[in-house]
Amino acid sequence: MKSLFPKLQEYSYDLLKILTFVVAVIIVVAVSPRERIFKYEFSIGKPWKHKDLYAPFDFSILKTEKQLSKERQEVLKNLKPYFQYNDEATKVGRSRLIKSFGENWHFAGSKLDSLVSQQDSITYLDALLSVYDQVERGIIRLDPVLEGKDKTFQIKLIRNNEVKDYNLSQLYTVKEADDYALNYLRQLNSADSLMLFKLIDNTLVQNVIYDQKKTDMMRQELLSKISPTVGLVQKGELIISQGELVTPQKYQQLISLKREYEQEIGNSAAWKYVYTGRILLISLLFFIELMFLMSFMPSIYKELRKLHLLVGTQVALLIISFYIFSHYPSWSYIIPYTILPVIGAVFLDRRGALVVYLITLMLLGFYAPNSFEFLYTQFTAGFVAVFSVGQLSKRWHLVRNSILIFITYMLVYFSMLLVQEASFTNISLRFVLMLAGSSLLILLAFPLIFVYEKVFGLVTQLTLLELSNTNNTLLRELGEKAPGTFQHSMQVANLASEVLFVIGGDALLARTGSLYHDIGKMKHPLFFVENQPEGYNPHDELSYEESARIIVGHVLTGIEMARKAHLPEQIIDFIRTHHGTRRVEYFYRLERKLNPGMEVNETEFRYHGPVPFSRETAVVMMADSAEAASRSLVNPTEQKINDLVELIVNSMMESNQFSNAPITLKEITIAKKVLKKKLLNVHHIRIAYPD
Repeated sequence: MKSLFPKLQEYSYDLLKILTFVVAVIIVVAVSPRERIFKYEFSIGKPWKHKDLYAPFDFSILKTEKQLSKERQEVLKNLKPYFQYNDEATKVGRSRLIKSFGENWHFAGSKLDSLVSQQDSITYLDALLSVYDQVERGIIRLDPVLEGKDKTFQIKLIRNNEVKDYNLSQLYTVKEADDYALNYLRQLNSADSLMLFKLIDNTLVQNVIYDQKKTDMMRQELLSKISPTVGLVQKGELIISQGELVTPQKYQQLISLKREYEQEIGNSAAWKYVYTGRILLISLLFFIELMFLMSFMPSIYKELRKLHLLVGTQVALLIISFYIFSHYPSWSYIIPYTILPVIGAVFLDRRGALVVYLITLMLLGFYAPNSFEFLYTQFTAGFVAVFSVGQLSKRWHLVRNSILIFITYMLVYFSMLLVQEASFTNISLRFVLMLAGSSLLILLAFPLIFVYEKVFGLVTQLTLLELSNTNNTLLRELGEKAPGTFQHSMQVANLASEVLFVIGGDALLARTGSLYHDIGKMKHPLFFVENQPEGYNPHDELSYEESARIIVGHVLTGIEMARKAHLPEQIIDFIRTHHGTRRVEYFYRLERKLNPGMEVNETEFRYHGPVPFSRETAVVMMADSAEAASRSLVNPTEQKINDLVELIVNSMMESNQFSNAPITLKEITIAKKVLKKKLLNVHHIRIAYPD
C-alpha cells in the first residue's frame, strides 16, 4: 500500500487525462437516447438492399405528416371559438344607467319645472331600459379570432353554465349597439333624445368576451381524437423483398416498424443487452479518440486544459444533440454541429479537430434521423469549416466560414434530392431555413472563443493581433520610458517571426512575445545600455553584484508587470525564458577580475530561468541575444556578424538552453542562417559577391 501512493502521485497527471474520458463516457451513456437502434438503412426511390423483411410483430402504420396536417386542418375548420357572457358587468351597467338617468333628469327638471312632468320621466326611463336590455343581450368584444369572418359565422356562447351556438348576426358590435340606441331614441321625437343617447352610450358594456383557454382546450381535445396511424401490419407479413424499390407506401411501413422497434424496451434481459451494447460502442469510440490524441496529437494530449476544452465541447454538443433527437427530431439540423471542428481548429489543431469531429458524428449517427444523410451532410460541412476557418486571424474569416458551410449544406441537399427523387419539385423551404439557421449559429463561436480564452487560458490569433498592436498601454509605456528597449524589442520581433516563417512555428505568437519580453526594463531603464545617454552609466556607482542583481531582476519585474496587465501566460513565457539560466557574463567576468583567486557566488550573476520549452521561446532567445550583441559591433562586417551569431547560439547549446525545447539541430542551423541574413540587412552590409 505504501508503494501505491507514490505511484499514483507519479502518474496522477496521466490518470486525470484518462479520468476525463471516463467521465465523458459516463455522461454520454447517461444522456444518449434509450431506444434500440434499427439496423436497416433505407431511402425513398432506392432498392431494398437487405434480405426479405417480415414483420417481427404486429404494428400500426403511421400516417405521414402531410396526412396528419390535412386532417388537423379539416378538424379545426369546424371548431367554433368559445365566448363567455359577462352577466355581472351587464347588471352593473344597468344599475349605473338608472342612477345616471335619475341624476341627470333631476338636474334637467330643475330648469324646466313647468315643461317636464313625472310621466315623461317614467316614459324615458322605460325607453332607455328597453334599449339597454335589447342590445345587452350580447355586445361582442372584437378579437383577432373573428378577423375576416362574416355574419353567418357561428360561435359557442357560454351563459349561465349553458352553451349555445350563435351567429355573429345575433350579436351586436359596439357601433351596431350605438346605432340601434340612437335610432330607437329618435322615435321619441323629444328634445332630450341626444341626452338620453349619451346616458345609454356611457353605460353599455361589451359582455361577450373570447375565452381562449376554453377554445384551446377544445382544440386540443379535437386534435387528440385524430389517430396517428392508419392500417395494420400483422406479424409474419412480408413488408418488402430484397431488391424491391422503396415506394412512399413501403417507406411509411418501414418508418412505422423502425419507430415501434426503437421504442420497444422489451423484457428486462433484452434491455440489459441493449444497454451493455451502448456502453461498449460509446466506450470504444472514446478509446479510439484517446489513442489517436496520445499517438498523433501529443501537443493536445500533454496539456490537460486543451484536452478538457476539446472533450468538454464534444460532450456538450452530444448532450444538446441527443436532447433534440429525443424531443424535437424534426429540428435536428438546426444544431451548429460544425462549431466543434471550428473551435478545435482555432485553439488546437486541424487534424485533431477533424478526427474528434468524425468520432462525434459516429456517436450521433446511431440516433440521428436518416443517419446516412445526416453523416454525409455534417461530414462534408465539417471539413469545409476546418479548411476555411484557418487560424481565424480576422473576424471576417468566421463570417466567410458560415457562408461556405451554408453553400456546402445546399450542395449536399440538392444532390440528395437529385439522387433520391430525380427532381427539385419537393424542395422543403423549412429545411433550407433550418440549414441557414445552423450556418448562422456558427457565429456563436465568437463569444465562445472569448469565454474559452478566459476559462482555459489559451490565446487565439485574434488576441495575439490585438496584443501586438504597439498602441497598447504597456507597449506605449515601454516606448516612453525605455525607447531603446522598445526599438530592440521591435527588432527581435522581426527577427524571430522571420525565423519561424522559415523553420515552421507560430510566428505571430513569437512576434507578440518578443514585443513584451523586456518590459521589466521599464523599472530601471537607465541601467540598460540601449537606454543610456552618451557619457553616463549608473553602473559606475554600483558594485558588480548589485549591477547583476538589477539586470537579472528585469525578468521578475517583467513577469509582475505582465500579470498586473492580465497578459496571457503564453506571452509571459517569453519573459521568463528569454535569458534561460545563463549568466550575466559581463559583470560576472568583471567580478572575477576584481577578485582574482576568490570564489564568486555564481547564483548572483545567473538568471532564474526556466530554459525555453517551445520552439517559439527558443527562437526568441536566439534573436534577443544576437540582436543585442550586434549593436556592440564596431564597423560590423559580414564575417563579424557570422562569427557573432555562431558564438552566441553555440554557447546557448553548450549550456543546454535548448534541452527542453522541441527544436532540432537542423532547425537551429537554419535559424542561424536567417539571423545572419536579417542582421546584415539591419546593419546595411552588402554580401560580397565572388570574383
